[in-house]
Amino acid sequence: MSDDGERALDRLTSWREDTYATRLSRLKQRRRDVLAVGAALTAFVVAVAAGAAAAGIYSDVPGWLRALILTFVILAGSGLAFAWMRFQEESERIEEAIEHHGELATTRIGDRRLPRHADAFWIVGLVCTGLAPLAFLTAAWWAAF
Repeated sequence: MSDDGERALDRLTSWREDTYATRLSRLKQRRRDVLAVGAALTAFVVAVAAGAAAAGIYSDVPGWLRALILTFVILAGSGLAFAWMRFQEESERIEEAIEHHGELATTRIGDRRLPRHADAFWIVGLVCTGLAPLAFLTAAWWAAF
């Protein structure tokens, strides 16, 4: 990596150095990320729930594998929904604070953390969104042999 690239990485700010406006921007980006992953999860559910091929796969695999796929889908959807709600709530709080006190936009937040449990929900949703297709692929291979 070039020296300029390393210096650019050193200039990245942590969440502790966010201004209210920066934090709001980060929260809005995270909400867009959650919606994008949610759209991918929805596409996966539609793809595996429709058609004779999916029905054939499900009929040829053990019940625990069908339950595992369903569990991953439900955990992914729930995690994404809870994460989005937490990020949305915090965005609204910050927008309201900036609206009432305009000078807050450039004020540092300090140690005020990201919304409680939002990142944990986001990670659960993200991981389970990745595991659900892998479990379905396992079921497809199971049914093939």
